[in-house]
Amino acid sequence: MDAADENTQLKEDFQPRDISEKSTRQDESNDEVDMNEAIERAGAGCGTLLYSLGPFLIFSLEGGEVIVLSIVGLMVKCEWNLSTFWVALLQVNVFVGMMLASILFSGAGDKFGRKPVSLIAAIGVTSAGLLCGFVSSFWQLAVLRGLVGVFMGIGMAPCVALTAEISTIRFRGLLVSYVCLSWGIGASLTSALAFFVVAPYGWRGLMIGTALMFSPSIIFLSLIGESPRFAAKKGDWAGAEKTLQTIQKLNCAGNGKDIKLKRDDRLSDDNQSKNLGFWGALGYINSIGRTKDLVIICAISFMAILIYYIAGYSMPRFLNEGYCSDVVVAEHEKCKFDKSVLFDLGVISLFEPLGVVLAVIFLEIIGRKKTFQANVLLLLIALTALYFCVNNTFSFIFFTVVKFGAAPVSYSPFLLGSEYFPTEVRSFTLAVIVACGRLGACSGIAVSQFVFNLSARLVLALAQIAAVILSICLCALQKETVGTTID
Repeated sequence: MDAADENTQLKEDFQPRDISEKSTRQDESNDEVDMNEAIERAGAGCGTLLYSLGPFLIFSLEGGEVIVLSIVGLMVKCEWNLSTFWVALLQVNVFVGMMLASILFSGAGDKFGRKPVSLIAAIGVTSAGLLCGFVSSFWQLAVLRGLVGVFMGIGMAPCVALTAEISTIRFRGLLVSYVCLSWGIGASLTSALAFFVVAPYGWRGLMIGTALMFSPSIIFLSLIGESPRFAAKKGDWAGAEKTLQTIQKLNCAGNGKDIKLKRDDRLSDDNQSKNLGFWGALGYINSIGRTKDLVIICAISFMAILIYYIAGYSMPRFLNEGYCSDVVVAEHEKCKFDKSVLFDLGVISLFEPLGVVLAVIFLEIIGRKKTFQANVLLLLIALTALYFCVNNTFSFIFFTVVKFGAAPVSYSPFLLGSEYFPTEVRSFTLAVIVACGRLGACSGIAVSQFVFNLSARLVLALAQIAAVILSICLCALQKETVGTTID
């Protein structure tokens, strides 16, 4: 065989294998998908819900805080003979801690990761909450409640980011709503706990029981993986794939085909997400043209949480102190809670999750803005009706409507913040939004304590004004985020 024939034979021998290898490489390349497509392939189901259970329990604890502090505040007022100022300070203390921690640790979730920061927060909240049941003085309780607030402030933004970053386009509104649904569930569970615990064990038993009830968040946050979007930004592609594959298997999605991410070194450039401080993050937000959106969403957060806490802290007083009836309640009796009042508080709190469930249906149909505006309108109607209340049954009915409308509005800043801002600064922006909300909480508690003593109806009028401003802020938002991917 001459040289030419030999070369021809070699080409024929190697051609099929070359085509096969090229085809294999092409198939492998076709199997790789970008992050948004990978999350869509992972689907939504049990795995997604289990992944979000830790954040769910942390948010439940904040919902429980509204009930705990509204009950405990009045009980310690009598036990330690405190003035209204010191009771308000004790109640505001938690939210001041949350507000300051949200600002001071705003970049922690973007620098160290969503999971580790959330886990540290869960451990801190549970430990400080348990210790509250063993205090013997006002200042011990005040310091520990402040620590509870600090750890909650550290953990809330990373928890929302964790949840939003593993949700599909179709179910993002549902998943963030599911986590924030926990406020109402936490309030209802705490009310039920108070019904059985307060009489035999007092407010200390309620503190211990509440901390233990939500402590499983530590277990669930320990077991889950880091947010795949965050992991990819840090260059941990294997970790991102593992988390997505685990969620995919638990969701029974993907037809048994493992997710393989398309590596993009540009996504894992640490310089943008790791080294951004407070002012650097604000500068980055300004560079992408989202400063106005951040200001508006922060205003929404302040007004929404202001209304939520005015209602939450005024409601026990309306029901317990007879402001909507002609019955005069003795001053010493105002420190006690009849079981019927605790039962009413629990029933009213149940309408929070119902409001969220109904809102979720419309979030994907008519959009975020219109759904939240409809809830604000419902709030205004109920607050106006309460202004003319004549008995406790009347106030019970319309506080139920207030809770029904307030719950979806109170979590609206978290959903909007998750969808408006990219992964590099998502935890930061959510932390700023949380801080503005906690400032609203402090203001709501101050209004319900000091202004209530002047006039209960003036409190309702202030809540109505806040609802009008909230509606204007929602109208000012330009972008509708239904059906859009997040960066």
